[in-house]
Amino acid sequence: MAATLTRTRPAKLSDGRELRLAPQVRQRRPLLALSSALLVALCVAVFASVYLRAGHQVSVIAVARSVPEGQTLTGNDLTIVRMSIAPGVLAIPATAVDSVMGRRVAVPVESGTLLTPGDLAHGSYVPPGDAVVGVALKQGQLPATGVAPGQYVDVVMTGSPGSPFTASPTGGGPGTILAPGVLVSAVTQPSASSGSDIEVVSLVMSRALAPIIASASAANQAALVVIASGP
Repeated sequence: MAATLTRTRPAKLSDGRELRLAPQVRQRRPLLALSSALLVALCVAVFASVYLRAGHQVSVIAVARSVPEGQTLTGNDLTIVRMSIAPGVLAIPATAVDSVMGRRVAVPVESGTLLTPGDLAHGSYVPPGDAVVGVALKQGQLPATGVAPGQYVDVVMTGSPGSPFTASPTGGGPGTILAPGVLVSAVTQPSASSGSDIEVVSLVMSRALAPIIASASAANQAALVVIASGP
């Protein structure tokens, strides 16, 4: 049986015009559009935060040359670098460099690495055969800028403003170097309330020289001369 296809003609109005259906217009969903905008803004904010955090650099202390275990840190051993620090890395800020110099390392530290709090020895550490001597000094017995931990100094005999002192290892008089190239390990400055101008400087030296320097300090016949560097 044959099927007959019938073509339906478009309906016409009374004046002869064809009746056409108006195209459907999609309605916008304000909530969906707002959610999309917020998602884009959030992605941009996260990216900006990550970008800025990755590019943020801070000044920290690094090791300029390898230092063996137990050795005191000096200015020649340290350097300041700017870098991005990952979370969890315990670096020492550059502002703490003065408090780090004069400290001893508890482990060997390699050149080019960051210095961390765990690298520093805690408590007093005196190498075998050495001693720490405190020298009381006032204005004129040390440089005007003072001395700082990590510097090396010569201890010089100045004369006899106090009791006689004749313990020079060479038998020389004023101007004799009593202890050459000793390390400054700590400095205690007088407090404003004490009314004193005495500054106590701790020096690391051989035990053989320690009694001589202690006697010179007690007789007020010792002065410090800062030298370029130590070993």
